Amino acid sequence: MSEFKKIHAFIKRQPTLDLIIWVNIILFLLAQMLSAFKLFSLRYIALQAFTPNIYNFWHLLTYGFFHQGLLALLFNMILLYYFGRIFADFESGKKLFLTYLAGIILGGLFFIVSYHWFSSFYIQKNPLLGASAGVMAVITYISLYVPEYTIKIRFLGHFKLLHLLIFLILFNLLQIPLGNPGGYFAHLGGLTAGFLIFLWDKLRRPSLSNKKRNHSANIDRLLDKINHSGYESLSDDEKEELFKKSQSKN
Repeated sequence: MSEFKKIHAFIKRQPTLDLIIWVNIILFLLAQMLSAFKLFSLRYIALQAFTPNIYNFWHLLTYGFFHQGLLALLFNMILLYYFGRIFADFESGKKLFLTYLAGIILGGLFFIVSYHWFSSFYIQKNPLLGASAGVMAVITYISLYVPEYTIKIRFLGHFKLLHLLIFLILFNLLQIPLGNPGGYFAHLGGLTAGFLIFLWDKLRRPSLSNKKRNHSANIDRLLDKINHSGYESLSDDEKEELFKKSQSKN
């Protein structure tokens, strides 16, 4: 039990971004090893749009943590690491994980719906695998959050995140009729997820700011009361509130 607690404590100390990347890498290696011994097949966890089964609803999640090949894994994880680092500079690890997860789910739904609404685009009926939709959600959110943030792409120059986001949207739209439409529809689902989460946060942010201002004003009132009448003039609830505020600053 103590060993389990140590492992649990170690995992909790790791940055969320690192954990997501390591989970993808470990699952890829595990899947490859088990597949070599005929003990596992990616069809068990891939998302099928063509013969959907409501009893396999968990495929909406599992497909986003497994990859068909090494190149797909490397490409997605490099993008996730690069933009996830920028994301982590401005938002919490929890928000990063939720954005990634939302991208996977909405990307999967876009994949399923697109097959039934735009079936003429589908020449091949390949299942969906890979973290691309989750990565797209992360890129979209942070590009909208800090649109003027500039990155340098080797051999190409400097680009603002907003311009990169516009390129990704146009690129995925233009690729749909050319082949592998399911993957590009999933990317658009991820982009949409990132946009919706950003919009939701933007709508909530003013109310959160008001709460912070009200809380600060209340603390100022308590400090003024101490200056005029001393600490003992505070009620028990006021003392507890002041104590919690002092602890949160440590």
